[in-house]
Amino acid sequence: MRPDAYRFLRSDWRRFTGGRQDPLHQLFERAEHKYRPDQPRVPQGNPGGGQWTGDNSSVGQSDPRIVSDAPDLPTLGSQYAQNRTRGTVSRVLINGQIVEATPGQQARLAVVEAQARDAIRRVQELDPKWQPTPSAYESVEGLIEAHRADARQATGRISELQSAGIGPGPFAGDSIPARGPDRDFVVMERANINRIGSETGCHTCGTMNPGTPLDNFVLDHQPPTAWNPLGRPQRLYPQCLSCSSRQGNWISRNGGRR
Repeated sequence: MRPDAYRFLRSDWRRFTGGRQDPLHQLFERAEHKYRPDQPRVPQGNPGGGQWTGDNSSVGQSDPRIVSDAPDLPTLGSQYAQNRTRGTVSRVLINGQIVEATPGQQARLAVVEAQARDAIRRVQELDPKWQPTPSAYESVEGLIEAHRADARQATGRISELQSAGIGPGPFAGDSIPARGPDRDFVVMERANINRIGSETGCHTCGTMNPGTPLDNFVLDHQPPTAWNPLGRPQRLYPQCLSCSSRQGNWISRNGGRR
């Protein structure tokens, strides 16, 4: 019996024995108390005097002191089987194969997956058919990097769309609801867009100069009518003439009416 046998006992070990008359029960009970009451000690005045010793140990034989297989104060980096607790391992499906992921990998994977999913969702609000180019991977770290690549592609696509005038631009401030997709604007709508434009400028490029003959900002539907096949609700933002023209050309080149 190991002197540290109590370390290996479950707290509910009594469920698995036949009661106090069961020799196994008695053995486990002694181990739980960490020593046997009748176990002899090394006599005082001898090396290890007072220590519990095995039944067959006696003074003059090999060192009678009970020594664990691990030191009382383990050195840095030392690990012992009886004290080592294995971390929870998660399993991830990669290319049809189950791959184990450490808790740290699982946490990082959850974060980058959520970031990629959110970035793709924001792109698809502006470009419903867009999908990132798939990445090849064979490991958990490869899957993490693949999600990062998806997020980078989505961020780049958003920047591209915004520079073309698709979606509220980086300088977007206030806006007003559009009554519909048509350009039959009323005086109050034009006045409100000019007021917003005088405060925040063109929502696409930020200029304060509308560039139109009458110095009125263009009332820009967002999402653009020609890029709104699902008929989502639209809002009006101030836009300069140059950005409005670039937006129209970009939509024409990219199919429009998506």
